[in-house]
Amino acid sequence: MTYRMLHVLEAFAPGGMETTFLRLLQAMPRHGVSHEVLAFHDGPLREAFAGVADGVHVTSRPAGLHRLLGDGWDVVHVLFDRCAYRLAPFLLGRTDAAFVYWKGYDLAGMFRVEGDFAWTPDVTLVNAADAALFTTPQLAACFDAASPRTTVLGKAADITPLTALPLAGPDTPLRILSVANLHPRKRLGDLIAALPLVRARVPGTELRLVGGGNPVEEARLRQSAADLGVAHAVQFAGVQHDIAAELAAARVLALPSNREGVPTVLLEAMAAGRPVVATPAGHTRSILDDGCEGYVVETGAIALLADRLVRVLSDPALAARLGEAGRLRAQGHGTAAVATRLDAVLRRAAAGRDHGFTHGLRLAS
Repeated sequence: MTYRMLHVLEAFAPGGMETTFLRLLQAMPRHGVSHEVLAFHDGPLREAFAGVADGVHVTSRPAGLHRLLGDGWDVVHVLFDRCAYRLAPFLLGRTDAAFVYWKGYDLAGMFRVEGDFAWTPDVTLVNAADAALFTTPQLAACFDAASPRTTVLGKAADITPLTALPLAGPDTPLRILSVANLHPRKRLGDLIAALPLVRARVPGTELRLVGGGNPVEEARLRQSAADLGVAHAVQFAGVQHDIAAELAAARVLALPSNREGVPTVLLEAMAAGRPVVATPAGHTRSILDDGCEGYVVETGAIALLADRLVRVLSDPALAARLGEAGRLRAQGHGTAAVATRLDAVLRRAAAGRDHGFTHGLRLAS
């Protein structure tokens, strides 16, 4: 028996969720399952999806959606809020396909007002789905989602090329690496402000900023480095595509941002065996425990940031211990590991449909 599964995206355009799901689909087991992908809009990733899926479809017109969704699917897996709210009435009312909803965004598709005008995420779709998927436990908690139908998949990252890198040693340059767009919300100026404090205790330390973006922000950062007398120790490397090479030449990765989801670069650094120093922005704590894989520093705490960087730069044994712990934790977030968990959820949903455990009967009971 082969289960027919339809995965629904907003577009075949390169992006965080779209590109991540493409990699997951490439890694998912193929036996006993047929995968097709629907996107509301076309894009450059269509060819790549066509190379791995059993079929690809592009339509956003009601007639086309109704025709396609009524085509005898065992599972319809929807990855975006906008798609889910648009398709749920049809899925719940006119088909017995199992409805799997991956709640990947931090913001809810809709909110409701409770009590004294308190805005809370609307949980209607999460409760109506046969299976609800979340990227992090923190996101699931926002929706009060704790049931046998709820699974936390974890952030997926392509870490395989990084796991073979040796741990940082005495011959590794005294370099702090940060990989981030040059945008004010990344607070890269905090690293520049911390650098004189670090260099006073670990002479020769340099800071390498990898990323493009805002030329105004770059000019501001360069001026800050000059004003603090560390311009010669700060490298503006621009966009670099060989992250493995960047990590191999650094002792620690730092990310002082005040806004994040689950930063992929932290998982990449952890897989490379590099300790990380980051703020608790977004869902960083879903992959990083203070003192275990690195350190968590409150946003804007320059002195503390400098102190934690000094710890890993000046103590190779500590850096190696943190790096090994990070590498172990990152393994659970590799594409293959997350794809295996996703495959299991989808197959359970399909099997539940076979035995009548779908939304149609639950709503009727």
